[in-house]
Amino acid sequence: VLAFVFLFVIPGIKGYQSVKAEYSFNTKQHKSLQIEQKDLTAKLALVKNDNREIIDRFSHKFDVKEFEMFSKKYFDDVKLTKINSDTNSSALNIYQFSADIRSKNPKQFYSFIKEIDKYKGVAKINFPIKINSQNETLKINFHLSIYSMMTKSGKK
Repeated sequence: VLAFVFLFVIPGIKGYQSVKAEYSFNTKQHKSLQIEQKDLTAKLALVKNDNREIIDRFSHKFDVKEFEMFSKKYFDDVKLTKINSDTNSSALNIYQFSADIRSKNPKQFYSFIKEIDKYKGVAKINFPIKINSQNETLKINFHLSIYSMMTKSGKK
């Protein structure tokens, strides 16, 4: 009987103790991660709430015709030439255009720059901005980037 105790029971107790210690460690770690996840989820919800307008603007599906209509409020002639669209980014579609516009005065262009912040989507005017005078009109050329979030299916 003593041999049975020394051969089977005592090693079994040691194995039980090590499994119990590992279980206790894993349980503590799991609880710690649950608390951290809860905190991060609350912070994420707060950031989403604070930045709802910006997120909605990124969520806006970009439409070339719609942007041209927005631009024509400020310019006599608008021509957008697609340079490329980058869909390699994990979360964004980036549309890049070369914009050739004609305007009677530079005030319209500056109004456009000011109002681009109110556009439904997220747009960025890139440098250089080339302004040439032809007769009584200004010919303005610049590059423009439009950003929109990808949908879950990976399409724009």
